[in-house]
Amino acid sequence: MSVNFQTVQQIPFTLNDRRGRVAVSYGPGQDPVQAGFDALPGLNFDPALCLGYPVMQAQIESYAGSGYRTLCGWIQIITRECYAKGDAEQSNLHRSRSIDLIPAMHQAGIPWVVYGNLPAIFDAPCLNLGGHAELTWIADTFMTTVPLRSRDEEVHWLLGFRWGYREYDPAAGKPVELLPLQVTDGTMWNHHLDFLRQEFGDWTFKQT
Repeated sequence: MSVNFQTVQQIPFTLNDRRGRVAVSYGPGQDPVQAGFDALPGLNFDPALCLGYPVMQAQIESYAGSGYRTLCGWIQIITRECYAKGDAEQSNLHRSRSIDLIPAMHQAGIPWVVYGNLPAIFDAPCLNLGGHAELTWIADTFMTTVPLRSRDEEVHWLLGFRWGYREYDPAAGKPVELLPLQVTDGTMWNHHLDFLRQEFGDWTFKQT
């Protein structure tokens, strides 16, 4: 991916009594085709419009465990904060949350955007304004355990970070603004727990 990675953050974690480290790379995208936008079915805009929007990828660069110990996953919660057109004083902020998933995962009742043996996560949001005057798009990305045998097993937070961007109505003539990458602790996971439990009640999400 052709990206100007302004930030490469290393975050330690412990999974199944073994230590590891995740590397999060983050910055503005410079090649939407390499980001894979042209592979998305039904894309109704020119991928070139995504230049300058954020690109994030997180990879497990080291881990002392093996075998079944390597199973884990990524849960990502998106918060949208929008101002409508005509709200010049920005007096009416609309806030909403969603769990970032491909439709097939949501239909299957699976909260992980990706999971497996030491999985990586990639995301490149673009053009989510939806007719508003201004949008702040915030991602809280969490690495978690994944139950090995049943949904009765608890899902534990392992690490987290926050990132995102701000975009404006094209008529405003303002460029996309990337939000800083911030490492978060278990407090952010706890903040989203009620929402996670509401959306995916078949799973047991453990407070940190």
